[in-house]
Amino acid sequence: MPQAHENTAAPNEVIRPSGARRLNLQMLAMRDRADQFTGLPRGTAKPLRVLAAFQEAEPYLGLPAHAFKLVSWLVRMTQPQDWEEGSRPIAWPSARHQQEFLGLSAARVKSLNRVLFEAGIFVIRDNEQGKRYGRRGPDGRIVEAFGFDLSPLALRLDEFVRIAAAAKIERERMRELRRRVTLARRGVRQIGEELTRLDGLPSDWAKIEADVAALVAAARKAEGSEDLGLIAKALERRRTEAEERLRATSKAVETDPAALADEPHNTSTNLTENLNNTVIANEPSSPAAAPAPKPVPSPPAATPQPELKLKAPQLVDLAPRLRPFVRSDNPTWPEIVEAADWLRGELGVSRPLWVEACRVMGRECAAVAIAIVSTKSPEHFLRGPGGYFAGMVRKAEKGELHLDRTIWALRGAKWGKARAAGKGRLLN
Repeated sequence: MPQAHENTAAPNEVIRPSGARRLNLQMLAMRDRADQFTGLPRGTAKPLRVLAAFQEAEPYLGLPAHAFKLVSWLVRMTQPQDWEEGSRPIAWPSARHQQEFLGLSAARVKSLNRVLFEAGIFVIRDNEQGKRYGRRGPDGRIVEAFGFDLSPLALRLDEFVRIAAAAKIERERMRELRRRVTLARRGVRQIGEELTRLDGLPSDWAKIEADVAALVAAARKAEGSEDLGLIAKALERRRTEAEERLRATSKAVETDPAALADEPHNTSTNLTENLNNTVIANEPSSPAAAPAPKPVPSPPAATPQPELKLKAPQLVDLAPRLRPFVRSDNPTWPEIVEAADWLRGELGVSRPLWVEACRVMGRECAAVAIAIVSTKSPEHFLRGPGGYFAGMVRKAEKGELHLDRTIWALRGAKWGKARAAGKGRLLN
């Protein structure tokens, strides 16, 4: 009896089954998995739904270019009954037709087919001669077919849905983290500008700026929310440290009235009382000892604004762009004024204009005006937010600015007229 030959092929060596196509172990495993597909219940097959799920997940599967184009083309060659029990979704375009559709050479088409086979996107079922063909019966169902078996797409439908959902969550998380990075970066830059203005820039500020620049560069390269989250926290720590330095410098400067000659002063924190009282900074004292300096005469006061009857937290609700700059969940008016100062920098409103607005309107009303500007869409402005805000300041000087009307309009749009009126009565 002749002795049987032993199979000495290495585990990962390419083996040749019947036909002309070479199958490795991964491709055989994908084919065995596809064989488990028994079809969908009759009347429930929706090939385009399967294709849509694959399209959402495809960017995260690590597939080569042209993958979706090819799969979409093949799916559209099938009919709903091909995906039902008792049948199998097979498309049988010729190799030449596939090359012409994809605009690729024969070698690149073969490589693409192999990669998608190994990735479990489809299974290639050729006949003994390595040919693709098929025919349908009078009822439109496939009688015989050799070509691209798309069963793996149906088997992996739930997987594709989960991948797409997880990717959406990751995108939203990355978007929020990038926003935090931007706010922290801008915050440190604005603090540097303010420290420079106060002549209180610390000696190690250059190192702080270098650290921030390095973290921002790393944030641009971050590919996942885990890494970007660490970078955002590091930037926010540096912004917090910079804020502490600014507060310390501001307290030191406030002991010298001369240093605040260009700053508006308004100690009122209640919008329902004297909203537009303007207190002008004291005139710098002369070096020689002398009696208390005479106050600078106040400029003609603008027509006082009607009482806005607005609480500080409500303004944050009406103008959401204030929220990232507010430090507490239940802010006071001094916190709103500080947040508006940060927000005006983001809007492109210059500091001199902000100082002038505080002088003309009072700090709280200037903050309300900045908040109102932030609610406008970019298309609303002819000369940008800064030009719009400057126009509000000019109107305030002439007594023609009516913040109360704008606030009521925002209330009506945000809460509805009935609820806005109710909130107004509660503040009376």
